[in-house]
Amino acid sequence: MDGTITELQRDRGVGHLVGVDGKTYLFHRGALQDAWFHELPEGAAVTFEAIQDPTGLRAKLIRILRAST
Repeated sequence: MDGTITELQRDRGVGHLVGVDGKTYLFHRGALQDAWFHELPEGAAVTFEAIQDPTGLRAKLIRILRAST
């Protein structure tokens, strides 16, 4: 699924993104496949795998499509 990074909590190593389905997904820095968390910009376009776990919607296997401008 495609989406956009909307929030980063660098001190916690987590962030949120919104998928094209309009839902918000939480992700951990370890879910990034081709980028460093500390260099990830808000607004970056990404592709990811959406999953549902017991605590909510999560994103994994996140790949950056392009950085925000």
